[in-house]
Amino acid sequence: MIRHRIRQFREAALAPSPDDLALAGAHLDGELLRLFQTQHPRDIRHSARTARWLLERGHSGRDIILAALLHDVGKGAQRRRDRVAHVLGGVTGIGNRLADPRSRFEVRRAVYRSLQHSEAGSRLVAEAGAPARVTALTRLHHAPAAGDPVLALLQQADAAN
Repeated sequence: MIRHRIRQFREAALAPSPDDLALAGAHLDGELLRLFQTQHPRDIRHSARTARWLLERGHSGRDIILAALLHDVGKGAQRRRDRVAHVLGGVTGIGNRLADPRSRFEVRRAVYRSLQHSEAGSRLVAEAGAPARVTALTRLHHAPAAGDPVLALLQQADAAN
């Protein structure tokens, strides 16, 4: 896990590759593509890697690929230090105490957005016209899979990337 987090930190400032954008363009259009493009570049790369991981393993169902590309859209704007604060808050168990949507400190508002991104993202993808299953997968991608093999697969792809 530490190696994964170090890679994330190092890559946080990298722009999405042309392949990342082409992958999204091949599966998304209209409002869903626009929504994908509003993500932080780090989240665009992560989402494209998540979708690519699924495709490389033969999972090409429309709903799971759309969910892979859109599952983190609820995070909103985040600086590198906001992401670090969120990760450290989770590791130390103080994330919920640190998060505050009304704080005068942006880092606390950003941690709140990170903690709530599944719910916020599901609202955004629904408003953008995503199928109900994509909305549900987005909302639940950090919840227990509870026997849902598609959700479990999305979670596996998310964790791998």
